[in-house]
Amino acid sequence: MKVFYSEKQLLHNPKHEMLMGRVVPFREVPARATSVLAKCKELGMEILEPKEFGEEWILKVHTQDYLDFLKRAYKEWTAGGGNPDGVIPDTYAVRLDPRFDRRCTSCIGRPGYYMFDGTCVIMEGTYEGTYAAVQVALSGAQEIVNGAPSAFALCRPPGHHANGSIAGGYCFFNTAAIATKYLIEHLGKVAILDIDFHHGNGTQEIFYDSSNPLYCSLHGDPFLGEYPYYWGHADETGSGEGKGFNLNVPLPKETNNEQYLKALDVAIARINQYQPKVLVVSLGVDTFERDPVGGFKVTSECYTLISQKIRSIGVPTLFVMEGGYAIDAIGDNVTRVLSSFH
Repeated sequence: MKVFYSEKQLLHNPKHEMLMGRVVPFREVPARATSVLAKCKELGMEILEPKEFGEEWILKVHTQDYLDFLKRAYKEWTAGGGNPDGVIPDTYAVRLDPRFDRRCTSCIGRPGYYMFDGTCVIMEGTYEGTYAAVQVALSGAQEIVNGAPSAFALCRPPGHHANGSIAGGYCFFNTAAIATKYLIEHLGKVAILDIDFHHGNGTQEIFYDSSNPLYCSLHGDPFLGEYPYYWGHADETGSGEGKGFNLNVPLPKETNNEQYLKALDVAIARINQYQPKVLVVSLGVDTFERDPVGGFKVTSECYTLISQKIRSIGVPTLFVMEGGYAIDAIGDNVTRVLSSFH
């Protein structure tokens, strides 16, 4: 299995984030990616630089004004007196009523229109780093289109919480969604299997009205207080053309191996029924028992079993890196999935 990766992704490197009203050390650190990369190299996997796809495929998922905001935010923020440690909004626009969907021209007010929490801290290198992550995802997708049975896009930062015009949960560009758009155009029917601990609210929202792709997510139950709190309930099944093509499987705290694998069977059964031409896996390993951000009791050994179940679907599969914050174990957990699948 080829691994696509760019060092430019490390340029996104904030010092702090906001958590429960406190300024805390940033948890989505570059070491997440470099630890996985080191383990891939140790196992002899082929590491490739991404190709250049430009902004075309980004704009099939994200709006132009959102893209422009991410490009300019840090420079405008610091020029206007904002903290040089990073862009974190003071005020958030709650975009629920289209009659009052107003953009702000202030460099201090604008971030709150395009961000929904205090984890998406924008630094000088954030746009370049997140843009590189998109090129990584698209390079993996192209590998699948060219006939590879599998590929791994080692993306950082993650992407599945970002919708078309709002960043959140460390995510700026929805790399899995962008890769999915590419795969749909080139191969047809796509299914997304999101196995991150947190629900991929951004991916869900992007495709909620569509019957292609099918979106399936296993995640911590938002009703029981798991991030992103407001999305991921079982009754969110899609709308319009997309009705019945969104499957959420919320799980309780301390879900163990056996319980997780049983839930995975539910998602895989729906995917098999859908009969996709290709599968995109939003690969988060914050389901791990010692992950500081998750809340499940999934062991390292279980990732081998998870991989084998995914492989049973029997279609070309693109793995796109999402979450996982236990730095000492992330490389082992990710490569257990990749090695067992390969």
